Amino acid sequence: MSKIKSLVSGIGWGTFSTVTVVGFQLVFMAIMARLLEPANFGLVAIANVSLRFFGYFAQMGTAPALIQKPKLEDGDIAAALTVSLGISCLFFGVVQIATPYIEVFFQMDGLGLVIRGLSINFIIGGFSAVSMGLLRRDTAFRAISIIEIVSYVFGYGLVGIGAAYHGLGVWALVAAFMTQSTLTAIFSYAVKRHSLSLRHTAAQRRHFFSYGGRYSLIGFTEFLSSNLDALLIGKLLGAAPAGYYNRALLLANLPVQQPANILTKVLFPIMSSVSDQHDKQIISLQLSTLLVGSYAFAVGSGIFVSAPDIVKVLLGSKWLDSIPILEMLSWSVGPLYISHVAGVTLDSMNKLRIKLRIQVTMLVFLVALMLWLAPTGRALDIATAVVVTEWVRVGVMAIKLTRVLRIPVRDVALISVCIVIIALASGAMIQLIIHLIGSSFNIQIRLVAEIFAGGAGLLFGAFIVRYIAVHLSAIRFLAGRSGVFSKFLPKYSQLT
Repeated sequence: MSKIKSLVSGIGWGTFSTVTVVGFQLVFMAIMARLLEPANFGLVAIANVSLRFFGYFAQMGTAPALIQKPKLEDGDIAAALTVSLGISCLFFGVVQIATPYIEVFFQMDGLGLVIRGLSINFIIGGFSAVSMGLLRRDTAFRAISIIEIVSYVFGYGLVGIGAAYHGLGVWALVAAFMTQSTLTAIFSYAVKRHSLSLRHTAAQRRHFFSYGGRYSLIGFTEFLSSNLDALLIGKLLGAAPAGYYNRALLLANLPVQQPANILTKVLFPIMSSVSDQHDKQIISLQLSTLLVGSYAFAVGSGIFVSAPDIVKVLLGSKWLDSIPILEMLSWSVGPLYISHVAGVTLDSMNKLRIKLRIQVTMLVFLVALMLWLAPTGRALDIATAVVVTEWVRVGVMAIKLTRVLRIPVRDVALISVCIVIIALASGAMIQLIIHLIGSSFNIQIRLVAEIFAGGAGLLFGAFIVRYIAVHLSAIRFLAGRSGVFSKFLPKYSQLT
């Protein structure tokens, strides 16, 4: 299958998976938010953050290392499995020792038991990392999509909601998560079977330790940057405020996270195989930034305008304290996912050292900002620190990639203008609908109207920016290979 066909197939199946999973996730979230208390979500959020503190090293970046390696030789899979399982089991043991200290640090009753229950996922994930890595390497997006959908629906739709309905509280969330990860491991191995032999050479093992170690270190710094807010809120304010913040963060990222992951997961194996071709790197980055950035900023704009209705409909009246937090975090959505695209581009180019320096610098910046704002003891101020950091990060990433790939400043300006126009169009359309229908309408109907208005605004913005985007080399490259896409562009034939 050609690279273009792989991209189209990956986006198609990824879109199907995303629409299905996000649809179920919204339904399950609305149900479980009414069956459980904010403190239940806060407890699991803190437990997951604590585990992720170790998790980025638990699999040693096995899957990305498998994807990035140009050619797999005999023993490579055995080396990957040995490293992944060995490190996962090691960190499973470390968590058992560290759990009492984590519970004392946060002073949350029941946190230790939740952490120990969820820590089993280290071993499960250590096994499934190899199969999932091989599936992505083979661009088996159809299989990955089906695995993700089935695992999520069974995990949260059957086990999670069932356990919550029968009053299991926080353990309903634990059971849902563990069921999902277990099914993912089983299904991925069933689809992509590999040898369970552990025989390999020291050189093969060193490859996974070398690339995977750097990848894990970068992931760890990204984890600290993206989870310091939750850690600080959990420590200073307790489980319930952590729950409010966790749900607001989920609502801010949910509409974008999966679509962005589709593109980056599809592009990573494809871009890795053409990383020596400078022009294709620029084209991939421009397309990714334009598509993900336009969508992410449009969604962020819409969430800011519709935050009160989103919280009331999806979470219920006991979650109103999440509204101002959601409004603030909506400003981080756009820059967060453009930075994510930039990071994937650096991964595919094997520029991990550059990425590591940027992430460490941003981590130091975030820590300094949070130490300055933490004495206020408000979750909203901590969310503000996150927003500021994401805007600084995207600026630094843009400057670095522009220099590394020698991207014309004109192209960066054109992409930025397109994104801003689409975001403004989406937010303005939602604001217009809110003004026209007022507060007399049923809140569920009003939210649906706002969603459609945001989508219409996005499409209207895209219709406008096509006059600008046509001047980008990446858009013209795509148009030259797609007759349908070229017809969308004005006077394209005159520009070619």
